[in-house]
Amino acid sequence: QDKDQQANMQLGALNTAYYCVGTQKALTDKHVLTKEGGVIGIGSVNKLNTNSLNKSYFKQIDITKVTVIPVDAKKAKVITTHPAGSYQLVGKDRVDNLTITDTAAFWSLSKYLVIEAQ
Repeated sequence: QDKDQQANMQLGALNTAYYCVGTQKALTDKHVLTKEGGVIGIGSVNKLNTNSLNKSYFKQIDITKVTVIPVDAKKAKVITTHPAGSYQLVGKDRVDNLTITDTAAFWSLSKYLVIEAQ
């Protein structure tokens, strides 16, 4: 029984991922994003702040059950690294949601998803 419980806990941890959606300012203020590279702010790129990541800003999900992430923004950009072709930003005039089309590939590089909304 202990082995079953431990196996279920490990499986739960493997199937857990985190996501957040916000403006660039909100994501930077909440210590989710940090700017890297560039000179005097020109040419810099937003990256996941791995040094002091604010995990409380993220929503926890089970990747085996969740394939649609609500966005509801005029424009949206995926900041974290996820393989092209494993997801789609869906909507006509606005981005309504991010739909994961290949779950295994999408979460293979990172268990964190950061979407910058505009």
